[in-house]
Amino acid sequence: MTQYVDTKIRANLTYLGDLEALRNYAAQLESASREATQIVQGWRTAPDTMRYHRNNGMCSFLTAGAPSVTPAEHATLPYDALYGQCLTHADQFTMLATTLHGVSDSLVKAYSLYSQTEQTARRVVNEILEAGIALSPTTALYGLAAVPLLTPIIGLARHGEFTPVSYTNETAWISDGLVAGFTSALTGAAISTSLGKLFTTLGKSKAKLPKNIDWEKYLDSTNLKKLDLAQVFKNLFATDESNATFHKAATLTAPLTSMVHGEGLDVYAITPHAALPKPESIAQAYANVDALTADSTSPGYATVCIQKLADANGKRSWIVTLPDSDNHLDSPCAASQTMQLMSDSSRQRLDSTAVTFVRKAMQDAGVKNGDSVVLIGASQGGLVAASLASGLKGTYSFTHVVTASAPIANHEIPGNTFVTSVEMEGDLMPNLDGAQNPVRESWLTVQGTATNEAGATDTSTPVAGTGSKLERPHGMNYQRAAWENAVQAGSPAVEEHEAHFKQATSGKLVSTMYYQGRLQ
Repeated sequence: MTQYVDTKIRANLTYLGDLEALRNYAAQLESASREATQIVQGWRTAPDTMRYHRNNGMCSFLTAGAPSVTPAEHATLPYDALYGQCLTHADQFTMLATTLHGVSDSLVKAYSLYSQTEQTARRVVNEILEAGIALSPTTALYGLAAVPLLTPIIGLARHGEFTPVSYTNETAWISDGLVAGFTSALTGAAISTSLGKLFTTLGKSKAKLPKNIDWEKYLDSTNLKKLDLAQVFKNLFATDESNATFHKAATLTAPLTSMVHGEGLDVYAITPHAALPKPESIAQAYANVDALTADSTSPGYATVCIQKLADANGKRSWIVTLPDSDNHLDSPCAASQTMQLMSDSSRQRLDSTAVTFVRKAMQDAGVKNGDSVVLIGASQGGLVAASLASGLKGTYSFTHVVTASAPIANHEIPGNTFVTSVEMEGDLMPNLDGAQNPVRESWLTVQGTATNEAGATDTSTPVAGTGSKLERPHGMNYQRAAWENAVQAGSPAVEEHEAHFKQATSGKLVSTMYYQGRLQ
């Protein structure tokens, strides 16, 4: 047995034309599938109806089933043949119903027909949850106490089994609200402040509001008169509360981090045991990340792979494949760097040792200002990629960013940079930002859902290296299976991103360089 992945594709496809017409086509196909299923029932019950009439006196000579000898001048219908024809028609309509449903499902999936509606509904639910937690964290904790009681039941019903991973799988749809709400409550971030202003204006009780805010400031009548409700509502639906919390936490822990890991950074070139090939597709890009970080193929310490390309005119471009975090205290990509990379401050992200390491490696490799660069990274590597693309957009021309399992929704990557992201439901890492990725033509998010064999469908993609038990879907084997599933769906958005990636990496491979770093 193995685990499987199905995906939903979040992208802006309005440029393709009338998506409402496509929704109608999908709905009509699904309706025809249901009608075909009803016809199946008719064909399957027809033999029983004929048997009933045949054995209940339709003819005085046929009183108890088929006679062994047909009386003279009487004929018996070929009942056995008719029974067989009815069942054949039932099988044919079953195939038709399955085909119609499959086409409808593929159309919905490929064109992301309902992803925007689903995303909006999910956003509203999570914002309400976030507001409730920010206003009363203690009450929210009591509510969450019910989760351990309900999750095993839901996990058993959906997957036929329960494991500790079921907790993250079954609460994935509210994870953004949980993260944003509790981080807001811990730090008194913008959500609490804006809600305080709003509820004060509406005459709500002061006693019900969070205690970590200077209410005298907001209760001042002068300030209330100046209150801009439009700005309040804008802040109310902000999505960067989690990043603001990481900013404060990283600032507070910076002295300890420097003491433990060191401040000096030595970056040097290495020769790995096996070289990475030039990625010819996004699938190969994910395979390279896997090879760069997997225990069996990793060079050891976190390693940056920089590939130099040149087109027919000699113009250079670059592919930078970034590592995930490692467990070495003297590594610039230690797990503790994630906190700084999650900050809402671009300056703070660029000052992280992980980003500094990559920038020094790029400079040593010969990447010049204005050069075209493709960035590829998973988990912390994806955060580094987003930090570079958002913070150095005026230094380099970042043409395409490919990430997996990375919480980058609030990194302000410019619209002219293509972003291809894979995220798995139930994986905590991409939910650390408490927000969903933007939906635009240049930003595609493939949302994967893992299931076991019992929940797999004909369109599910098997996950390499997995067994029968549900597990945390953070590994690159899940991310790669999710992308493969999205490719098989035939989505125009996926095809567009693949075409853009191929164009951005179309130059001939000139050299491949590898760099590691040490903190001192």
